[in-house]
Amino acid sequence: MQDIVRRTADDTTIKSRIIAAINDGKTIVDYNGHGSADVWRGNILTNEDALALTNQRLAFFVIMTCLNGYFDDPVLDSLAESLMKATGGAAAVWASSTLCEPAQQEALNEELYRQLFGGSPISIGEAAVRAKQAVTDPDVRRSWILFGDPAMRLK
Repeated sequence: MQDIVRRTADDTTIKSRIIAAINDGKTIVDYNGHGSADVWRGNILTNEDALALTNQRLAFFVIMTCLNGYFDDPVLDSLAESLMKATGGAAAVWASSTLCEPAQQEALNEELYRQLFGGSPISIGEAAVRAKQAVTDPDVRRSWILFGDPAMRLK
């Protein structure tokens, strides 16, 4: 596991660390912070960055921010869509299609990992369903979307 903490360096340095880590072929990339439809705060990951990724082992992106899964705009791809389209991007993306409160995002994130790594191996789709069932915020339940094959299992 590799933690990259934003407050430890300037955004340009953090961006290069994140891209290098993704290109090393991580199993999971988890971002927790601010974002918009096509960007993580401070431009530390953008659609253009996603499309330029070169990792050979595609990651499961768990994105705990607002709007990175906003797929409803016919003109603009969300970051989730760009990661899925990129040759070196994502095998799957778990992201929100709207604005949500951070406390319930964190609870959703923690429950997803409990489901994935807490017992018998299950698919990412089943883990996502169970994680949604464990949170009380209806906006979080309705807005988190799994892009990719829900039958996929992490190795």
